Amino acid sequence: MTARREWFVLGTITVAWLGLLLGFALLTPAFGAPDEPAHVDAAFRLALGLGWPHGGEMHYLAAIRQIVEHPVPAVDRPTVDALLAAVPGDSPAIDPMSQNPPTYWLVAAGILRLIRFGAHDWATSVLVLRLFDVVLVTALPVLVWATVRRVTRSPRTALVAPLLLFAVPQLAQVAAGVTSWAPMILLGAVLVWLSVRVLTGDRSWWTTAGLAVAVTGLAAISALGLLAVPFVVLVFALARDDRDRDRDQRTARPWRRSALHAGVVVVAAAAVSGWWWVRTLLVSGTLLPDALRGVTTVQPYPSGGANPGAFAGRQWDGLTASFFGDFGANQWPLPPMVVDALAIIGLVALGWSYARRGAGRRVMTIALVWPALVVVATLAYNWRNYLGTHQGNGLQGRFLFVAVVALVLSQAVAWRALVVRPELRRRLARIAAVGSFAIALYGLGIAYRGAWENVQFRVTPGGLSAMAGGSLAGPLPIALAGVLFLAAAVAAAVFVWRAAAVPSTTAAVPSTTTTPVTGLPLESPPTHEPTVRKENS
Repeated sequence: MTARREWFVLGTITVAWLGLLLGFALLTPAFGAPDEPAHVDAAFRLALGLGWPHGGEMHYLAAIRQIVEHPVPAVDRPTVDALLAAVPGDSPAIDPMSQNPPTYWLVAAGILRLIRFGAHDWATSVLVLRLFDVVLVTALPVLVWATVRRVTRSPRTALVAPLLLFAVPQLAQVAAGVTSWAPMILLGAVLVWLSVRVLTGDRSWWTTAGLAVAVTGLAAISALGLLAVPFVVLVFALARDDRDRDRDQRTARPWRRSALHAGVVVVAAAAVSGWWWVRTLLVSGTLLPDALRGVTTVQPYPSGGANPGAFAGRQWDGLTASFFGDFGANQWPLPPMVVDALAIIGLVALGWSYARRGAGRRVMTIALVWPALVVVATLAYNWRNYLGTHQGNGLQGRFLFVAVVALVLSQAVAWRALVVRPELRRRLARIAAVGSFAIALYGLGIAYRGAWENVQFRVTPGGLSAMAGGSLAGPLPIALAGVLFLAAAVAAAVFVWRAAAVPSTTAAVPSTTTTPVTGLPLESPPTHEPTVRKENS
């Protein structure tokens, strides 16, 4: 496959991804995405210059609660200035976002000030912030492709891998809402891509600088981002070219050099965001205070007290559903059978692949430390809340979206190790293309019927009329986004189908090849020697 054709297919997949993001951004009712009212409220507060109280002390604006609890048709939406004048002050409800640093919401507030949000109706502000988040995550397929291609050295595997993003429609819905998870997803994707480059021989300071930016950004947005610090330290500690089996000839980084690169990343993150976490620890005694703890009713335990088994079952159901598809504000799920099948097949394939020898397994294993840290932290956070409130909430599947590139990489490497016959690989690529786009389309259908058809799987004049009068942008932009997604998805599926039918010309090339691949700006082969950049280049 030529570089030009590879870029063309990747571009088509990226356009389909953009169409899916826009579909969710325009189709989902205002404040209909997870935690969107809290995110919008936080952005409005900062845009109005109202400050950033401690966790648990920030209340919703009364105006925001008014439009959330009493939605009105598009023709009756007041401007933000009129709304704030009519419903001034704060409401009793707690906005939990102040338990995090205000980084994302400061940027969102700057965007609102830039568009003079007070002069427009409030829906315009919500739509603009959604589109901003869409822009942030549009390049996700490209980052998946670059990561998988770096590890597997297979153009076809790298082009099929981004299709797995469409099999997680919840990712598109969350990223297309007003949410601090959009920059977290982007930075998490960059973190994995650059970490893989380090693990496969990239010695450049540019890569280290990129990792410093990614880790600093993650730590400056959420406590979850702090986990990126030990992950990157581990990456630099284990960075070597694992293709050379001779211990005496390994091109491992000297410990001093590795420590220097890791230190740059850690110092950058500490310098930018360390003060916030020290302050939070001194004020609340924990890095992540529960802002809603004071207003949460403690339910009595069932007979027998705390039940780890019931907690584990709730976590499996909640985390898998809210990872693959629990649309709206987590109330319109994919069928449990679909969710469990996707989760179990992925886990079984990953575990089974370790019984086979395959290129990239070491890099994949190290990359999987990142989602493993996220899962452990999420379960610890949920267990703490379970002991405190006796409620085993497990709807934080979106936490894993910061590691979605690592998860896709693991599936690409696992299936490549398990399926070795060319004919079976062609069939698998075609199944991945058709199946992933079908799941994405089904997810859009569930979101539409939940929001506008009273959860009935149908398309009626009444539902279309409700969507036209209640959506953020009206029916025409939604239709255009749908056409964009469908056209690009069909084209991408056809391209992948045809590419799979062409016999591979690189099958005989050993996985340890260092032959350069030209024409691919985001891709370069793993190297045995440190990457040296000329000062005058």
